[in-house]
Amino acid sequence: MYSIGNLAKLSNTTVRTLRYYDEIGLLAPSQLSEGGHRYYEEKDVIKLHYIKLLKEMGFSLNSIRQMLEDQHLSHKEALTMQLKVLELEKARLEERSRSIRYLLQVSEFEDLANWKDVFDRIPMNSSPTPTEVYESIWSKYFSKDEVQFFKQLPKIGDDTETIKIYTSLINDIRINIHIDIASPKAQDLASRWIDLLEKDFHWNFKLAEKVWSKQKEIKDGLGFYRFDPAVVDFIEKAITHYFKEKVRG
Repeated sequence: MYSIGNLAKLSNTTVRTLRYYDEIGLLAPSQLSEGGHRYYEEKDVIKLHYIKLLKEMGFSLNSIRQMLEDQHLSHKEALTMQLKVLELEKARLEERSRSIRYLLQVSEFEDLANWKDVFDRIPMNSSPTPTEVYESIWSKYFSKDEVQFFKQLPKIGDDTETIKIYTSLINDIRINIHIDIASPKAQDLASRWIDLLEKDFHWNFKLAEKVWSKQKEIKDGLGFYRFDPAVVDFIEKAITHYFKEKVRG
C-alpha cells in the first residue's frame, strides 16, 4: 500500500493533484483509514501512470475519466480519436500561421501604418479565399488547362521560397519606386521580375501577360494579389524599357 505522499513522490505528482483526482472521481484510493488518510494499491499506481500518459497526449481529464469508465472504448479507438483532435488542431494552427504570414508579406507590398490597417486586412485577407471560389471566374477567360495551372501557382501566405523572393523583390521596388526606369537598378528589378514570372509560368510569358492584363481589366480581380498602382506602373514601364533595349541589342 502507498500513502498519498508516497504515491505523489513515486509518480512525480503532487498530493494536491491526487486529492483533486479523487474529488472528480478519476482516481479514488483503494482504502481510507479511520483518520481519512488515503492509501493506494499497485493497481492504482498503474492507473495513475495511464492517466498521466493520456494527459500528456492531450486528452482532457473529463475525456480520460470517460475512457476509463467506458469499457467499450478500446485503447486503439481512444488514440485514433485523439489523433483526429490533434490533426484538427494542427490544421487550425497552420491556418493561423498562414494568416500571420499573409499580413507580414502584405506589409512588404504596402504600408500597414497602424493596427487599424492590420485589422482592416484581417476579415478579407487573413484567411485567403479558397482557390475553388475563383475557378468559375478563371473559366470565363482561360482554358481548363490554364485554370488547373493557376491552382498550382504560389500564393501570398504560403511559406515558400518563391513567395519570399517575391516579397523581397516588391520591397526593393517600393524602395526604388522613384528612380529612373532606364537606370541599371530599375532594369535589374525588371529583369528579376521577368525571371520570376517566367519560372512561375513555366516560361509561358504570353500567359503571364494575359493574366496581368485581365487582372487590371476585371473590376473584382481574378483572385491574384492587387499591387499598389505605383508599383504596377513602375513594373510596366521598367519591363517595357527592358524589352525595347533587348530588341535594340
